[in-house]
Amino acid sequence: MSWKHLAFVAAVCLPIALSTTGCSPATPEAQTAIPTSGGDPAAALVERFKMGTGLESLANQAAGATTTFATLAQQHGAAEAKHLVAGEIARLVPAYQARWDRNLATIYAKHFTPDELRSLATQGTGSPDAAKFRSTQATVAADMQAVSSPLLQQLVTEALHNALQR
Repeated sequence: MSWKHLAFVAAVCLPIALSTTGCSPATPEAQTAIPTSGGDPAAALVERFKMGTGLESLANQAAGATTTFATLAQQHGAAEAKHLVAGEIARLVPAYQARWDRNLATIYAKHFTPDELRSLATQGTGSPDAAKFRSTQATVAADMQAVSSPLLQQLVTEALHNALQR
């Protein structure tokens, strides 16, 4: 299973997400639009910038590297196997997304103070903590791999099992 995609998401896409429109120093109106996530600033950061959206792509990549996928490809053809598995993953991701996002938020909370997390969530690249955010991405990706491998494997296993039943 490859984690190159997660490393890409963490190292490249997350800083890009922080630089999108509305992420510069926030106006009072923009601050009210920031998710509160029950007062958890790490969860608010993950939610605001949709940092966990790589789950589906990573699951498809991981599934495609399995012997089960190869079996499906032999039975149905590569394109149909990809379609079957991707459909199952897309159907299952909502059941896994909250846990994935929670893992990511927990990891960010380990590396940043609540004030730093709030600053990043409200100010994006305008935050005084943006440089720390960028410099921490490799560590966050490694931590995410260590913590979330079982969750990813569970998602992929369930999707492949369902695809085999079709």
